Amino acid sequence: MSKEYNEWYWKLYRWFKWDAKYFPKRFITGVKNLWKWFPIIWKDRDYDHDYIFNILKFKLEQQAKQFIKSGYTESAEREAELMMTCVRLIDKIQDEYYFEEMYHYEKLTSEIVNQYMAKHDKAKRLLFKILNDKIETWWY
Repeated sequence: MSKEYNEWYWKLYRWFKWDAKYFPKRFITGVKNLWKWFPIIWKDRDYDHDYIFNILKFKLEQQAKQFIKSGYTESAEREAELMMTCVRLIDKIQDEYYFEEMYHYEKLTSEIVNQYMAKHDKAKRLLFKILNDKIETWWY
């Protein structure tokens, strides 16, 4: 692109020609997103992995709702199910579900502890495997 087309008046012209008509809708969507995300961001802290999981879980829930609502693709329902599977896995990881099961035993042995730690690690691996394999296809 020549230097002339990088001048401010050409940038302004291109903005009016291509982007200005979408500005009101994008602005309203941005305000709605601020309102929707405010409680999540307000509770966010920088010192624990649990907060990362909260943000990821909220995003996956919202995206799953949008997939079901829009139904743009044939596989939208299946993709939403996968997203909600990730949400359930995050819940189990955050709640340390498998460790709670472990305390139902009267006598804890290292074998039992290792078994439940392996289940917890397997849930994390499955979560991140699904995300690794599918996250780039979750758009419409």
